[in-house]
Formats: sequence, C-alpha cells, structure tokens
Amino acid sequence: MKVLLIMFFILSLTSCGSMGRQNKAEYTEAATLWVQNAAEFRALSYQAFNSARLYLDRALLTHKGRKKPAVVVDIDETVLDNSPYQAMNILKNRNFERKYWDEWIKLAEAKAIPGSIDFLNYAHKKGVEVIYISNRKIKGLDATYKNLLNLGFPVKRQNIFLRTTTGNKEERRQNILRKYEIVILAGDTLADFSEVFHNKGTNDRNILVDKMRNDFGKKFIVLPNPMYGDWEAAMYNYNFSESDERKRKLRQGHLYPHN
Repeated sequence: MKVLLIMFFILSLTSCGSMGRQNKAEYTEAATLWVQNAAEFRALSYQAFNSARLYLDRALLTHKGRKKPAVVVDIDETVLDNSPYQAMNILKNRNFERKYWDEWIKLAEAKAIPGSIDFLNYAHKKGVEVIYISNRKIKGLDATYKNLLNLGFPVKRQNIFLRTTTGNKEERRQNILRKYEIVILAGDTLADFSEVFHNKGTNDRNILVDKMRNDFGKKFIVLPNPMYGDWEAAMYNYNFSESDERKRKLRQGHLYPHN
C-alpha cells in the first residue's frame, strides 16, 4: 500500500508539472490539423490551381510579347507541404528554429500541395517557363531541387531563386522580368505577389488587398496557409524576438469579439 501511495504521489507531481508547462507551438495545432486532415484544404488548393490553369489559357491567347511567358511560384506551402515539420514542432514543444528547419529541408521529403504538379506540368507543356522564388536560404538549393525533381515538378536548378541577403522577393522578380513576361504568380503570402505588401501591418495589408482585388484568382493565385506567414508576423510588427507570452497577448489583441 505504501509503495502504491508513493507511486501515485510521483505520478501526480509529473502530471501537474506537465499541465503547468505551456506548449510553445500549441496555438498552431488547429491550423496544422486542418492542413493535414481537412478535405477543404485539398479542395481550396485544387481550386487555386484550376483558376491558374483557366487564367493561363486566357493569358496565352493574348500574349504577343517578344519575351517568353513565365509562371512564378513560391515553394513552401505553395508547391511543397511542410506541415509535417509544423506537426513535429507541436509534438516536441518548440517554436520555429533554424537548425530544425534546415534539417527538414535536407531530408527532401516534403509532399506536393494538391494540384501543384499537374498545373506546373501543364504550363511547361504549353511552352511556359516555370520559375521558383523562395525564401529558403541558398544553402538549401541542392535539397530543394532534389525534392521538387523527385516529386515530378518541371524544374531546372537555374530556375530556383532562393534567399541570399533579403527576404524581399522584388529584386528576384525584377531579374526574371528582364528575360521573361510573368503571366502568373502563385504563393501563400501576399509578398509573393508584390513588393507593396512587404513588411506591411495588418490594416495596410487588408486595404491593399481590397485595392488589388481584381488580380486575385487571375494573375495572383493564393494558396491557403493558416499555419504561419506574414499575416502572423504583421501582428508582431515583424518582431519574432518577442517573448512567447508577449506574442500570445498580441495575437489575442487581434481578436474581435461581438459586443
């Protein structure tokens, strides 16, 4: 009996300690579950690439420029699904850390976002150049190329533009425009489409989207990503060095309950 009481006491302390610890990534759990399990996520992804195909056909009918047409896509959460990395952060009680992200990239095991392979191969067969712009760091080029190639994406190493000095993608887009006419941009965050969204606050981002509403579903194809992105960074004023508690309060400050 005494042994049982001691064991019960130890288990109780362990349980209380676990309950008292806040999981650093727990607030992303519902979003990650949605990406990995909701058929609606797949439906929205197919919808995005179906819209892209329709607009591409229309754009090619009117294309008369001397430059070759190009489709420019982001990589993470646009053509590659990194939700297993997000899930591991939750289960291991950790936030984003560069070393773990680099390890995930090196594995080259990300799966394709639904509809992405078919659409990009369709564009390639139509004679459109397929170009990838990502804020993965340049040291991940070999693994990124391998991952895309193994999945069956139409990909050339020279058409993968990774991050070197800045997360602002405008310079890379301008370099592409010297040789190609970009007919479609696809991404999961607004900065994938235009520099005007770079490091903008939540309110400004919404105002700009309203102004540019006619481009979405046409030249701009948006993929769903509730797990992370500039939408979250904007709530922290792009300062991820804030404490977990401070970030939690900032997130809650952006909730708008009814009166």
